[in-house]
Amino acid sequence: MNRFTLFGFIFVSFTAPAQTVISTVQEALTLARRANPELVNARQNRQAQDQQRTATRAALLPQARFFTNFDYNFALPVQLVPAEFLGGKAGEFRSLQFGLPYVLAAGAEVNVPVVNRPARADIGITEQNLRITDNQNLVLQDEISTQTARVYHATLLTRSAIALTQRNLSAADTLTQIAKNRLDKGLIEPLEYNRIRSVQLTTADVLYQNELAYIRNLNQLKLILGLAPSDSLILSEDLATRPIGTPVPATELSAIERPQITLQQARVDLSQRQLNRERLMRWPTLSAYGRYTEQAQRSQINFLNFNQPWYQIGVTGLQFNWPLYTGGLRTSNMTRARLQLKAAEIALAYERNKQQTDNQDIRNTYNQAVQSLDLNRQNYELSSQNVQIALIKYRSGLFAYDQYLNVFNEALTAQNRYLNNLSNVFINQTILQIRNGQ
Repeated sequence: MNRFTLFGFIFVSFTAPAQTVISTVQEALTLARRANPELVNARQNRQAQDQQRTATRAALLPQARFFTNFDYNFALPVQLVPAEFLGGKAGEFRSLQFGLPYVLAAGAEVNVPVVNRPARADIGITEQNLRITDNQNLVLQDEISTQTARVYHATLLTRSAIALTQRNLSAADTLTQIAKNRLDKGLIEPLEYNRIRSVQLTTADVLYQNELAYIRNLNQLKLILGLAPSDSLILSEDLATRPIGTPVPATELSAIERPQITLQQARVDLSQRQLNRERLMRWPTLSAYGRYTEQAQRSQINFLNFNQPWYQIGVTGLQFNWPLYTGGLRTSNMTRARLQLKAAEIALAYERNKQQTDNQDIRNTYNQAVQSLDLNRQNYELSSQNVQIALIKYRSGLFAYDQYLNVFNEALTAQNRYLNNLSNVFINQTILQIRNGQ
């Protein structure tokens, strides 16, 4: 192979936009759950928040530190003592200065929690907060999946609408050509030709609008799937060939709780844990500590002179803390925790009713669409045949233009109803599958 050709292939491989081919809605859902930027960012945040476990558990583990202090006492304390203690006369006093101006101290300190029930409760609260984060991510995934299902099918719908509009425009072009020939021969009035031409222009405009809607839906789907606008996305599925399910009875609604309900239940549990922690604040805490320090006092800065003494200070003991009165803060925190728990319980009850209503609406919409789809398809096929028959009759002079226009408008209504119903079937079918964990 010529080296320039090889370099050309390499260049194209690095500069050509990526191409993604999706053949089913399940493939789109899988890609969205893996590559959607919001979900990727949520998973990254979850990993960062996982470090909060270590921070919370640290309160129950021994803490050790090394410290050093350098002090300059620019005003040392002075004490008057009787002079007779120092060999002086009775009744006189002499001043004694305590300490030296320069002090250097270095040491180590260890604190060990022995009893700290609120800190142990904080571990449970942290774990619950992480569970809430996981549930929030599941809610986001559910919303992204639902959005993916809607946009995916909207993209296929607008693509099908483009194909139908192109057929309508072809028929309008044919009709306009027939009318132009008749106008040239003086067989029709200019008014009739203008009306036919107006329908042709309107159909062409609808085609442009459908093409714009398709591009918008496709770009929105790329955004959801984590693709760049320059990437190529090909949807190979044809909705007309996908098998249609059967109506879903009310008794077959999934028993799996929606992540929105699980999230609200987790918030109720968190509020209960926070209330329990406030109650534990009444309990005392006990900790052990130990401290060892070496200290040097100098009248001049010469701490490297080890001929002068250093003094050791060592202490160990227990610290007992029992808060008796906090200025009403503890009572206020308890009241706030109770109110937060009550609000969380109300939100949970509302969310259960909301999700039950939403599930029923999705199921009812799907069942209605399934039951009506066959009728809409038959009506669409009949209307398409009627347009062809009406066009033949108009060309042979058996139909007036108003008669053809009525048939054409009926066909447009049937087309739109069929496409919308087809989209409703598969959108709601996919949403039901998502909510059933499929």
